[in-house]
Amino acid sequence: MQGIFRISEAYAFILVFSVVFSSFGRQKDILFQEEKPLELELTTQFKSLKGSESDTVYFPTFLKYKNEFGITDSVPVDLRARGNSRRKQCYFMPLWLKIPKGVSKNTPFQGNRSLKLVLPCQEGPDYGELITKEFLVYQLYQIVSPIHFRTRRVNLTLTDQQNKKKRTYALVAFVIEDVDEVAKKHDAKKINSGIIFPHLINDTLAMKQDFFSYMIGNTDWSNTTQHNVRMLDLKQEEKHVPVPYDFDYAGFVNAPYALPYDYLPIKSVTERLYRGVCRNPELTQWVKNDFLAKEDRFFLTLEKFKTDLSEQEFQKAKAYLLEFFEILKNEEAFQSQMIGTCQEYIVGESA
Repeated sequence: MQGIFRISEAYAFILVFSVVFSSFGRQKDILFQEEKPLELELTTQFKSLKGSESDTVYFPTFLKYKNEFGITDSVPVDLRARGNSRRKQCYFMPLWLKIPKGVSKNTPFQGNRSLKLVLPCQEGPDYGELITKEFLVYQLYQIVSPIHFRTRRVNLTLTDQQNKKKRTYALVAFVIEDVDEVAKKHDAKKINSGIIFPHLINDTLAMKQDFFSYMIGNTDWSNTTQHNVRMLDLKQEEKHVPVPYDFDYAGFVNAPYALPYDYLPIKSVTERLYRGVCRNPELTQWVKNDFLAKEDRFFLTLEKFKTDLSEQEFQKAKAYLLEFFEILKNEEAFQSQMIGTCQEYIVGESA
């Protein structure tokens, strides 16, 4: 047990040092240093975006923003759609924003060449709340791991211009930093392809991710295939570090289009299913205690979004988190619902 604490503390020191050290020289990256939502305007053609399935075809436009003096300015950007499921089921899809080199200097986007823009599936306040809850999940994961995607809320005025017709929407959205920026910040290298076996992943952060996925009711991910997860190779670490993203299929969000995979033994995404790899009991207990020690921080983070959600949605979100911590505090439930369903893995065999 003491060995686990020594390893975890040493690893935490390395991570903190990495974050502090890398912050020097990145002070001009202001996009993710403020919590106030960005006011953005974007004009594009969603039919064209949705119809293009190429990863290399981008559509040029301008992204308008308010500068520090409250004056509207703009930067040129290139767009393409992302997200296969939302492309099929939603009017709005998540977008890639590519910012040409050199044009973002002295703008809020300085230091960011690529961003994901996450939009609601449809227009309306209910879908805006779903985006708020998805954004909230990213904030919760920051409590779990020092290596995460940074995000920033956006109040987006979106004009869909198709031929001579156009319609403007006021949407709640958020941007996510690119994995290249996460890697640069932590002096790491991203792992682009290939199967990632469990024994090649840092076991402490992997198990924290497993617990977190269970907490938010997320089964739409895989470390092995890097599905909704990016792997980083830290130079200070011998093993890879997972960085999860895309949480719209989580039970905590409970999007109307979200369904669990048919091969899973659950009927709804709100049903929790632990999909973590079985690891040694001492580490398991350490991660469990770590989550329990941070319980207040999770609920304080949730409380920050109380005014952004209806009372009903806020109480549902709170109850969903409470249910998770009740399982952790009940040893019988913890063993049967989490540890009893972990996936066995032997080095040399696929997970």
